[in-house]
Amino acid sequence: MASISALPPLAIDMYLPAIPGMAQNLDTEISTVQNSLSIFLLSFGFGMLFFGPLADKYGRRPLALFGLAGFGLASLGLTLSPSAEAFLFFRFFQGLLGSAATIVIPAMIRDCFGKDTAKGMSTVTMIMLTAPLVAPLIGSGLLIISDWRAIFFFLTGYSLVVFLFTLWKLPETLSTKPKKQEPSFLKNYLNIFTTVTIYPFLATFLMSSLAFFTYLTSAPFVYITWFGMTEIQFGFIFTTTAASLILANFINVRLVSQQGPRKMMFLGLTLGCLFSLALLLVTIANLDVFLTATCFFMIIGSLGIVSVNAESLILIEFPNQASTASAVTRTLRFSTGALVGPILALAYTGTPVPIAILVAIGVCMAGLIQMASFFHAKKARYDPG
Repeated sequence: MASISALPPLAIDMYLPAIPGMAQNLDTEISTVQNSLSIFLLSFGFGMLFFGPLADKYGRRPLALFGLAGFGLASLGLTLSPSAEAFLFFRFFQGLLGSAATIVIPAMIRDCFGKDTAKGMSTVTMIMLTAPLVAPLIGSGLLIISDWRAIFFFLTGYSLVVFLFTLWKLPETLSTKPKKQEPSFLKNYLNIFTTVTIYPFLATFLMSSLAFFTYLTSAPFVYITWFGMTEIQFGFIFTTTAASLILANFINVRLVSQQGPRKMMFLGLTLGCLFSLALLLVTIANLDVFLTATCFFMIIGSLGIVSVNAESLILIEFPNQASTASAVTRTLRFSTGALVGPILALAYTGTPVPIAILVAIGVCMAGLIQMASFFHAKKARYDPG
């Protein structure tokens, strides 16, 4: 499950150091190649909306195998792309088909862990995060011995290996036998969206995603363009993102059973707000890269705790529609991520200040949403009328 979950971070993080060289090789603007990230996120997100209900009806395992095969073929197409247009075409299908494999993982965790879904999510996430930990280094290393096409050839081979292991070892976890009739997409989604109790958690999840994707999208600009790092140096410092997430999920695994997912989410929001405001001050004062990297390390770790617990609180509400609920949360997450690029383009000043502002807005809005939800629940408890 962790190796399947690694598909999106590998497909995103590995090629970030190669973006400038890709634009030159494909004879296009760097903005065109950067847009391939938004295309991947959008197709990945909307693919989950389609494949989520199918996984609830027909089982997790068939969708995982289909998605891995499709991701591998699209990656091969990217390797052989002769032009920027062809690259964007295959990038769309890489995200779309890859979503079929990854959408089943939260549902499988929900199937296996039940009320301890947050603990299960953190465990799988902690293992999966070795992928973004090494992805920039692998990408940078491949650029030394070859060009950007080697990165997507690597993804082709990776998906083939995971496909074979999935075929061999991954069992079906859906407890009820899948029905043969066509899935009721509308009924499934109506049930999700009419469950109003999930909305504070969903809004928190999306605001934390806004902050996370702001960092992910802008990291090459911050470290390479602004601070003048080399691609290899960027690869090393970017691994701190995954390291912070691994540490955060390790802490969550150890504490969530005793403290509960809500308290852990509040802890993550408190730390995230403090360090996002610190990042804003560091950026405005134009201080050194060490302080910037330290703030980002703490922010990303805090967001890891927030997102895994917020999503778990949503999935717990839907024991029979876990894939559909996961499709909703993750589609909205990646759609939020796709908005970051255009927002940063509109706010571009040539400095990292707009980036720090957007990160602070995302984290602090998530904190305010939970504060409002807490006081509303407290007021309803003492004033039921």
